[in-house]
Amino acid sequence: MKLFKTAILFIFIILITGCTGMKIEDFNNKTPEFIPQEYFNGNLRAYGLVKDRSGNIIRTFKGTMKGSWDENGIGTLDEYFVYDDGEEMIRTWTLKPTSKKEFIATANDIVGPSKMIANGNTVMLDYVMRVPYKSSTIDLSVRDWLHLQDDGVIINHSKMKKFGFVVGELVITILKD
Repeated sequence: MKLFKTAILFIFIILITGCTGMKIEDFNNKTPEFIPQEYFNGNLRAYGLVKDRSGNIIRTFKGTMKGSWDENGIGTLDEYFVYDDGEEMIRTWTLKPTSKKEFIATANDIVGPSKMIANGNTVMLDYVMRVPYKSSTIDLSVRDWLHLQDDGVIINHSKMKKFGFVVGELVITILKD
């Protein structure tokens, strides 16, 4: 019995340590350099899809974004999305720099302040998003990864979690006008 418990513990440790996932440091020196103040300045277009926990595409959307930065270095990113069922969503992000590559990000449907970090060609954003659910709302933990490509296209992928379990994913392509 002791051998069985030891084997189970060993497998559990392997599973936990093997599932650490991406870290922002994984993108050190990757190019082109993603500078949020430059990329999120002006007009952008976005095309995306939402997947359920099984990986099935349940919605698609397209949208526009407009970014600007004030004299204090605070950014505003206005997002307007239209889903394939006609639903419209408006979100305004405020990006306050805490250092050259780190920001505190807030928005109307985001619970509390969020941390945004730029490194290499990637931006990572961790936040809790309040979403409508049945006749109420639920809070989902989201980790956003935005990867700038050589041609200026951003590939954005996000996992949405509840109680540590993936309940959905977003995949978005962002183009600068």
